[in-house]
Amino acid sequence: MGWALALIAVAAWVLRFEPLTRGAAAFGYPIDYDEGVYFSASALFFQGHWPYRDFVFVHPPGGVWLWGPAALTGSWLGVDTGFTVARWLATLCGAASVVLAGRLALRAWGPVAGLVAALVYASYPEAVQIERGPFLEPWLNLACLAAANVWLEPPREGRAWRRWLMAGALFGVAISVKVLGGIWLFAALLSRSPRPSWREHGGLVLAAGATVALLVGPFLLTAPSEFFSQVFLFQSLRPGDGELSRLARLHELLHERRLVGVALALLGLAVAAGRAFRASSPSQPLERLVAMAFLLTGAAFLSSPSYWNQYNAYLAASESVLAGLGAATVSAWSVAYRQRLARYAAVLLCVAVVVPTARPLLHGLRMRAPEQAALGRYIRQSVPPEAPLFAFEPAWGVAGGRLPSVVAGAPLVVDSYALMLQGSMASGQRLTHVTEAFQTPGAQQAVRELLSRSRFVVLGWRGEWQLSEDTRQWFRSRFVRRYPAEGEDGVDLWEQAQH
Repeated sequence: MGWALALIAVAAWVLRFEPLTRGAAAFGYPIDYDEGVYFSASALFFQGHWPYRDFVFVHPPGGVWLWGPAALTGSWLGVDTGFTVARWLATLCGAASVVLAGRLALRAWGPVAGLVAALVYASYPEAVQIERGPFLEPWLNLACLAAANVWLEPPREGRAWRRWLMAGALFGVAISVKVLGGIWLFAALLSRSPRPSWREHGGLVLAAGATVALLVGPFLLTAPSEFFSQVFLFQSLRPGDGELSRLARLHELLHERRLVGVALALLGLAVAAGRAFRASSPSQPLERLVAMAFLLTGAAFLSSPSYWNQYNAYLAASESVLAGLGAATVSAWSVAYRQRLARYAAVLLCVAVVVPTARPLLHGLRMRAPEQAALGRYIRQSVPPEAPLFAFEPAWGVAGGRLPSVVAGAPLVVDSYALMLQGSMASGQRLTHVTEAFQTPGAQQAVRELLSRSRFVVLGWRGEWQLSEDTRQWFRSRFVRRYPAEGEDGVDLWEQAQH
């Protein structure tokens, strides 16, 4: 079965990588706001600028470390090359996660479960999209699935401590990437036995804690108050954004674009719940782990102040393994009904999980960003490398081979969205939506300081949205639009008139 999982992983990698090979290569495919933030934060850190202390960064620093190889490549060979490497690394993370999800299900419930789990993850639309760029979820899913594989590995004589150490380190990596990574550690602690082995669980927690301390500690020591404010207070007190309706969020979590995979995962969840009250079996620890991870992740998304459906990429890890359990259950039913049906049922399940995802996957393959590539060419040709440039979306600067500029007397801005929300929240006023928060004087102050000291500004739709009417008028009185030409479409770049 190893060869079958390897083939699915290769197909998953091709699906993720192929759109990055056409047109302007890695820059011909749309770059998300978050991609620009995470890559720029890592690149600036390896140039000596620390998150939290030198610029606002509202996640733990695991991604800063893990995107380091791409960031260092960018330092040596240029920002363009570094970002391209980051996108390639994300596709490899996705392919590796396919193998790990399939391996978990294969080892617990057999070949049909392994194949279906791998196919569900390989074709999961949100995961495919996210695993084309430097988001947090590619590393988060990889760390969680790898940790589960190690934690649930059958123990070997005299080597149990190695399993605790490695699994704990991987769970620690997941937590250092995103706080929600702790969900899998919590589920793992409750998965092994109704009667916990304190030695085993204590070793897991200590290894996870040591890894978190190693990865997070330097940043915490450098700027302790800023770290807690940005990573914890910001996320818990921020105003709402994205999809606010809980019912609409639930629909996205169980969307029909993943119809068969979701149905199998819910069946797997029901089976895991039913077995939880029966005599233990070798597969029960995995059933408990992925069931709890699935439920807790869904609950976190439903209760979060903000939600976009791309968050579902983190749900792909537990959902795909649960779908494997559901497929194994259906296969067992078919065998019990008629032996000859078993093979056909297995093939049908493998095909069925992929069919509903075909349309969104095809849409993703066709996505292009010609305006992004055109802006990048203009920045390279017409903006002097030494001229301070500020882009409301750091991805727009990255497209032109530029990281956020360090401007004397102004804040270093990597995440304009988070910076402005933090400025609004500093007043103590609780607002229900980000649109209201952006209109407050506290939100406008920091970004206005940077605008006044920047020679070039990429405004775009985000700048129009985040600036208040007064700041927009002030901006247009001082800046002249240079790109695109009047009457043409594209992300607009402005130059300060006094220059």
